[in-house]
Amino acid sequence: MFLIFLLITVLLMSYVSIAWTCLNTPFLSFNLTAKILPVLLTIFFAAAFIIPHQVYNDISYALQISGHILLGILFLYFVTVMIAMALQLIFKLAGHPIKMPLGIFVMLAAFILAAKGAYNAFSQPTVVNITLTTDVPGTDGIKIVQVSDTHFGGTVTPSRAAKLAKQINELEPDFIFFTGDIFEYVGRYAPLFIENVKEMRAKLGKYGVPGNHEYYSGVNANMDLYRAAGITPLQNKTVQVGKINIVGVNDISASGIKPHYFEQIIRNGTVFNNNYNILLSHTPLYLEEAANNKVGLMLSGHTHNGQIWPFKYLTALRFPKINGLYTKDKTNLYVSSGTFYWGPPFRLGTFNELTLITLKEEKK
Repeated sequence: MFLIFLLITVLLMSYVSIAWTCLNTPFLSFNLTAKILPVLLTIFFAAAFIIPHQVYNDISYALQISGHILLGILFLYFVTVMIAMALQLIFKLAGHPIKMPLGIFVMLAAFILAAKGAYNAFSQPTVVNITLTTDVPGTDGIKIVQVSDTHFGGTVTPSRAAKLAKQINELEPDFIFFTGDIFEYVGRYAPLFIENVKEMRAKLGKYGVPGNHEYYSGVNANMDLYRAAGITPLQNKTVQVGKINIVGVNDISASGIKPHYFEQIIRNGTVFNNNYNILLSHTPLYLEEAANNKVGLMLSGHTHNGQIWPFKYLTALRFPKINGLYTKDKTNLYVSSGTFYWGPPFRLGTFNELTLITLKEEKK
């Protein structure tokens, strides 16, 4: 269903973008070739998203990367066209229609946006430092690195995973928590990604929960990848490490977890009342339920902070807690912007993020 929706969207965006450009650029015309091009682009995108999930070789990998890149460029170009169309309408209603052809200006603007978006996406994650106070003895100075939404595979290559491992190790964390959407159809590159994630070192361990994308490509297979990479999967279960309880919840949307079941999972894991409870949940929902069940820190991702403007505003309609630190009573929720990105290698108005959280014990 998602693929059908995506292809219909691609067809409509292609048609509108190509038609408007041809009609607003002096040396172009909306001829038969221009009318057929949106259909050809849609067929190409269908191939780019289906074939790499069935065939694993250099050709299918190049096809997948090309599809992701072109999808991002198409979206940015479509947004630029829509802005130009809105300006044309506003000036026309004001009695001052724009007479100059805008097609060339839109092409230039879209190129600049794509260049900026690619630069942001291919930059190393920015380290976001956060200090949180606790009242639990034995937690002072604990350093946590949150890794979320790396989407290893596609345009996020093993070499980028290797650089990330080096960046994380320089932070010398006690824990590394992986909050879902870590592997994305890694195919024959799985051994490289596994070795790179294994290189990410944490003094007290690496723990993770599945995101929705782990379910799309087979959650059991992806949890095997977690284990092979040295990540302990927490699927609706809890582990105790010193004075820390780590509660892991399966992806809320993919597992259909309702609030009452969410609370039950947490209650089963927070029985050590004198410990500091950390909840890993890919999707940033149910903060109130977490606060009702003695959770000190909830870590989530999923939203990518919208990834490409103006998706941020649309994403916020579904996930009001879209990025950053939120508080409910004594519970903190941190929503990561994503360590890398999903699909098209573009970020506009957002950035790749690596979160470093340091616990500081309150002195009584």
